[in-house]
Amino acid sequence: MNKPQSVFQAEIAIWGTLAISAICALINKLIGDIGIGEFATSIIMYGILCIVPYKIGRGSNAARYFYTIVFVASILFLLGGMNEYVPKLDVIMSFVLIPVEIFIIYRLFQSDSTSWFHRKEIKTNAP
Repeated sequence: MNKPQSVFQAEIAIWGTLAISAICALINKLIGDIGIGEFATSIIMYGILCIVPYKIGRGSNAARYFYTIVFVASILFLLGGMNEYVPKLDVIMSFVLIPVEIFIIYRLFQSDSTSWFHRKEIKTNAP
């Protein structure tokens, strides 16, 4: 079974959110809101998170759930007031990207996506 359109769209949207986040980190560095250490840490973190859309695109059910957990945790931190230590641009972009993140989660858990992930999982675990 080919990758469903819903998974493809979610994968592309995740790549887009990672790119936007990296650009925001660069802007924050250029305007002086973060130092070189924070910038380097952010870019390394976004680089590591590039594994998630890659794995989702290859049918990893664990990556799908990991992405959902990271999204929920980020919302809780955002609403819980952890944003007082975060540059304003990052807070603004977090709120702006919430609808995109909800779209991604929605597409990843649609029935065609779920059955594709389960088929990939069964195929990988077969003896």
